[in-house]
Amino acid sequence: MISVESCERWFGYRDACNDTAHRYGAGFAEATLKLLPTFIVDAKELAQVIAEGSDD
Repeated sequence: MISVESCERWFGYRDACNDTAHRYGAGFAEATLKLLPTFIVDAKELAQVIAEGSDD
């Protein structure tokens, strides 16, 4: 469904999400915000793949 590179980014998004429950501060917030542009692109790509369904 998604590329290996995209999968690795999703693991990073998951880790950042999990960290938000345990970490605080401006530096952490800024690092998390830097992930948003690629997250949005990846989320739209995944939504499109899901909407189109699998040909397999």
